[in-house]
Amino acid sequence: MADELLVLQEKPNARYMIAGWRRQWSNGGRISSGLPRYLIEKLGARKIGSLGDRISELCYPFQVAGTHDTFRPGAAFQDGLPSSPMARENDIYDAGNGLIVFLGEEPWSRIDLYGQGFFQAVQELGIEQTVAVEGVNGPAPPELERRINCVYSRPEMKERLERHGLIMSSRGSEGRRGPTIGMAMVSLAHFEYPEVQMFRLGAMAPMYPFVVSNNEQLGIFRDHRSFYDIMRRLKAMFHLDLDLSELLSLGESESRDLQANLDRIAENNAEAKRIIEQVRSDYNVVPYVEPVELDPGLDRALEDILQGMSDSPEGQ
Repeated sequence: MADELLVLQEKPNARYMIAGWRRQWSNGGRISSGLPRYLIEKLGARKIGSLGDRISELCYPFQVAGTHDTFRPGAAFQDGLPSSPMARENDIYDAGNGLIVFLGEEPWSRIDLYGQGFFQAVQELGIEQTVAVEGVNGPAPPELERRINCVYSRPEMKERLERHGLIMSSRGSEGRRGPTIGMAMVSLAHFEYPEVQMFRLGAMAPMYPFVVSNNEQLGIFRDHRSFYDIMRRLKAMFHLDLDLSELLSLGESESRDLQANLDRIAENNAEAKRIIEQVRSDYNVVPYVEPVELDPGLDRALEDILQGMSDSPEGQ
């Protein structure tokens, strides 16, 4: 039954969806889980639905040995009495002004069934474009813009996406490499749901091979600069009325802290200094400039003027 895959309490006017996932391996910088959560809280988004019981029952294990309760469904009790049912979090939020935010848990099995529920939500809400946001950890100069790579579901999307300073990914073209959940959903959209426009944006959150306190690598674990560099593109693409100054400020502060730590390490370790300098030398990024979109009427008028100039006799 349809309601076993999707439960919607309401269907607001919607045009765009930003989707991310918790408990997944492409969550460097907490981009996939943290950016949707930031938007939900910042915009006061209201929960309007979720993927249904069949998804929860068939797409997840109850536990994985040695992980304690990491993969078990959420549950709650009050004075010994259950206060909420066990549940997976694959929730849909209305952020207003046509924006829907999806925050889910990466499925462990039956990606086909999970995709069926996800794309049913996209279709029932009338979403025009869906974007999955994800991240990886890797060596990147902290003070520079994050590079954003992209995969997309329909060929006609490429020209518009390329205007926003994106690097088109060729992951898996030279040998077997498994997809991220965002890439898997784009692949499903391309082959199974061709009417859906979906793309995936992935950023690299700075992480260096230097072990610091608590046996953790040195890096930015919640990378607001990646949040910012993704969102300023989506703001332009989706015509969102969003103030991104807080994200930029948080990102700059985190980047300064990481750079200060890198400078301290480099002062006392020649090999570390060489690695840090090599990362900076190898890192190429073209600063993102928001494209200017001309009014269609003005664009046609300009084309007519140029066409008239080319048709004029030489010398006139």
